[in-house]
Amino acid sequence: MVGYVISTEMKEIEVKARIRDIDTLTGVLAAKGFVFGEPAVQNDVIFLPAGIEFPEITKGVPVVRVRNADGVFTLTLKMRVIAGKELIKLEKEVNVSDDKTAIEIVSLMGFHEVIRVGKKRMECEHDGVTVCIDDVTGLGAFIEVERLSDAENGEAVQEDLKAFLLSLGIGTDDIITKGYDTLLYEKKKPC
Repeated sequence: MVGYVISTEMKEIEVKARIRDIDTLTGVLAAKGFVFGEPAVQNDVIFLPAGIEFPEITKGVPVVRVRNADGVFTLTLKMRVIAGKELIKLEKEVNVSDDKTAIEIVSLMGFHEVIRVGKKRMECEHDGVTVCIDDVTGLGAFIEVERLSDAENGEAVQEDLKAFLLSLGIGTDDIITKGYDTLLYEKKKPC
């Protein structure tokens, strides 16, 4: 297997949770000063290196996403930086002019498509935290909170984000530790 070098640059650190009552949650967020923009439709195509499937993603394995967000196209590379922590990762992103060509390039580089993720997202930033309310096709409604950090201990930042979710009335049983792509993959994989 190819060895991958992991950068010590800024990391995207996230916590996600299922939403039971979206109206109550958005009311609590509004009372705290969070103002969401208009919803955007995002369609993602997720790729992994040849020979690797979701259960085999480990620290340092590149995951590539091509996103169409209401006609704005991005190419994103994500890599886990802590073993066993899917939502703490290095992320690099660039705008591209066309998703179909980006998908073709990624495929020609030896990556294979593993899953597609569609969602409607409302997003805002407040006090250095990005909050997203997502309606994910095939999964339902979620809240995602994230912060960029260069902290060595991304787990401490993740615990702070989890505490923030709990302060909104999110229950600990609703917090998830996997990305939407992994959740969809696990839901669709043959038994």
